[in-house]
Amino acid sequence: MCKKTYITLILVISTLCWVMIQCVIFFTPTLVDKAIKSTEHIVFVQNTNLESMPGVQILDANNSTFIVLRNEPNRIDVKWKDTNIFLKEPKCRVKKLDSPIVQVMAEINNKQYPVIIDSGFNMYLMVNDVTVIENELKIFPVETKDPAFAGLCNVEKIKIGDMTITNPQCLYMLGHYEKHILGQTKWKQSKIIFGLEMMRQFKYVLIDNISSQVEFSMESFGSEPNETWQHYQMSLEKENNNTRAMIEIPIAGEQTKIMLDTGADGCFSMSQNKWEEFSKKLKVIGETNGQAQMLHGWEDVKEITVEELVLGEKYITGAHIQIFSNNSKLGPDFFMLGMDCFKDTVIVLDFEHNLFWVRQATDLAANKKGNF
Repeated sequence: MCKKTYITLILVISTLCWVMIQCVIFFTPTLVDKAIKSTEHIVFVQNTNLESMPGVQILDANNSTFIVLRNEPNRIDVKWKDTNIFLKEPKCRVKKLDSPIVQVMAEINNKQYPVIIDSGFNMYLMVNDVTVIENELKIFPVETKDPAFAGLCNVEKIKIGDMTITNPQCLYMLGHYEKHILGQTKWKQSKIIFGLEMMRQFKYVLIDNISSQVEFSMESFGSEPNETWQHYQMSLEKENNNTRAMIEIPIAGEQTKIMLDTGADGCFSMSQNKWEEFSKKLKVIGETNGQAQMLHGWEDVKEITVEELVLGEKYITGAHIQIFSNNSKLGPDFFMLGMDCFKDTVIVLDFEHNLFWVRQATDLAANKKGNF
């Protein structure tokens, strides 16, 4: 074999080795990422109690935040001290986190936490067990059949933007979600829920999904002259001692009353009973089995995709619907409207006038205001 052939062979082998090395460098992170993701699990962890946790103190039935008037199994009567809201201006506008649900950042005990602005939760404030332990919050355990609710909790103040809320009525729960990778806990959820009773202390709450902002206001809602809005009747109704924000809005051409949940990421969620009524008006283009994260843990659901759905004046293409079993803890009449239906617009919960406002999506992207 001539010298020139040897040189050529060496060059070819060198080139192949270089290509193989580059392939290993390029593809290995991807393969590692896929391998890691395949071992990721989001699990729900339920504590039995917090009384024995280091740093957690038990409140007396008569304390600076509330007085327990009656405490019996599965029933408690409480007189809460006043919750106070302090704003530098009549309106507090804050950045909305990049999330399908409505979340903002808040501060408790000089620690930052994401807070879910959740009209589907009927109380003021609720924290989970991780948040209690991290902040060494004082608690008052209550015997209850509801695994999502464990007792009363003392939060002296919570800050959101320029707003400070002191002595909010607060509950705590014993469960939280964790991310496990290769058998190790890599993340624990510190959950804070800002519920409907807290929201209704304002004249309105505005959720801007275009410029990613949330506004809490002590002034009446008024739109700009160049803005076009539709509004629908909103009522706060009690069912089994739970207050719900109910919206009367046309769905698929029929006037419908439905619960509004700003803490839900899907477009619609409903029981199997409701779906049997609802499905007759829609064309299904996809169906899979899935799971939904609830306060009490995972629930199995059917995930339906429909070709088109008309909601008020909005045409929603490829709307996603979660179907829960009639035996779910949510009940056989469960029917809920979530935030995915309004991801391209601005909505307002007007508690002063009992109205739900939806801004037309036209030209919204070209008229962003006050971006952070």
